[in-house]
Amino acid sequence: MSKPLKVLIVEDCEDDVLLLKLRLRQGGYQIHTRWVDSAATLNQALTAETWDVVLSDYSLPSFTAIDALFMLQKKGLDLPFIIVSGAIGEETAVAAMKAGAHDYVMKDNLARLLPAIEREMREAAIRRERRRAEEALKESERENRELSREFRALLDNIPDSLTLLDSDRQVVWANLSTAKLLDRNPEGLEGLHCNELWPDCTAREEDCPVLRSFLSCQVEKGVIRTEDARTWGVRAFPVSNQHGQVVSVIKMASDITRQIQLREEASRAGQLASLGELAAGVAHEINNPINGIINYAQILADQFDKDDDSREIVREIIDEGERVANIVKNLLNFAKARPEVKQPVVVEDILAAALALTKSQLNRDGIRLLVDMTPDLPPVLAHLQQIQQVVLNVISNARYALNQKYPERSEKKLFHIETETCTVQGKLFARLSFLDRGIGIAAAILPKVMDPFYSTKPSGSGTGLGLSISHGIIKDHGGEIRIFSEQGRYTRVVIDLPLAEANSQLQLQEGSGGGR
Repeated sequence: MSKPLKVLIVEDCEDDVLLLKLRLRQGGYQIHTRWVDSAATLNQALTAETWDVVLSDYSLPSFTAIDALFMLQKKGLDLPFIIVSGAIGEETAVAAMKAGAHDYVMKDNLARLLPAIEREMREAAIRRERRRAEEALKESERENRELSREFRALLDNIPDSLTLLDSDRQVVWANLSTAKLLDRNPEGLEGLHCNELWPDCTAREEDCPVLRSFLSCQVEKGVIRTEDARTWGVRAFPVSNQHGQVVSVIKMASDITRQIQLREEASRAGQLASLGELAAGVAHEINNPINGIINYAQILADQFDKDDDSREIVREIIDEGERVANIVKNLLNFAKARPEVKQPVVVEDILAAALALTKSQLNRDGIRLLVDMTPDLPPVLAHLQQIQQVVLNVISNARYALNQKYPERSEKKLFHIETETCTVQGKLFARLSFLDRGIGIAAAILPKVMDPFYSTKPSGSGTGLGLSISHGIIKDHGGEIRIFSEQGRYTRVVIDLPLAEANSQLQLQEGSGGGR
């Protein structure tokens, strides 16, 4: 069966053209040919059709085979180009081959023509296939680069930290959020050991989710904490090779500090509610017998003359009984659930109620208490129980600081409370100032003391939530709480609360601080 072959013949001699056609037919080809003898007709033929091979005489009247070859190259055509010449020297043939001709055949030796055509057509097919493969590879690389950019953009915009770690737990890749969350340069993460990336991580060796994932070949989870008081939920995903061996692990770390905080606050709120119910029950139980003691003591007092020493003793019993009753009353007021409504409250009443609950502790600790109240201080717009909770927390912290510095009684063991009015940004506020001469707070940690779960007290002595909740309560009231301290010398807590009358726009609005 004849093989189709499209041949473009560049020749100025018709006899030679006929001889080439005859040789091709004898070789078993069903040929389709076109004969051209000038640059113009060659250009037209190359534009009009596609060809399998070009057979060209070396020298024509108006141009040469080299000119024809350059024309093909200029058009970007990779066709087998074979020179068929009656007289061509070896140097000329070598120059033509260097210019891009694929072979040359002498007209007196056309037996080489068919093998040359078949060889060069095979080579041309290989080149075409190679070009297609290269183009497909380039397109694939372009698509992969585009996909990589999209994938990278996706991972960089995930708010959680993502790191790919090798078997030595060194960073192979990390998303942009990792650098942001850890306050590091994104360019400097690759090659770092996991411990360098998380130097203060609490999970070491057997507690490390990444290490466990390498060993178990399964997804591992864990919770770690860092020295900046943040809590992280960590998941480690193993990446296996074709043999099932874990070669790397993807570590995903999410900042769950806020979630933990909300959970702890909810738990604490529930505990406070339970404590309030218990306190209310105990207070009621105490109230009845203390009232009986006061009444019986009054009966006894009425039986003694005014000048009798026994009457004075009974009078002291009555006074102490009334003091207990007052403490019980304040305890009931603190524990009593009330609507979350802000209303005018006298600052002196807030302090009096808080001190009634703590004064005996201050006395027992040998703490000297000084209270300087501004006369006729206008009421503030507040939720009484919440502000009382803030004051109690400040007093508790002051007691701790003073007792740490002065374990025994001392003239310098002083706690000073002052009140005054002040103007902030054109608004009137009541300012409460609490000064203790205790151990103070280091300058390095002063900015952190209102962060949730941050505590300067030893483990088990504090939750680290008191000042954080207090800050939220004061902020909810439209006020501000600030702390000034010098380590080893003093701590001053300043609370500003808006006055009820001067800031009428804040009247009786629903608050949201009770659930803090």
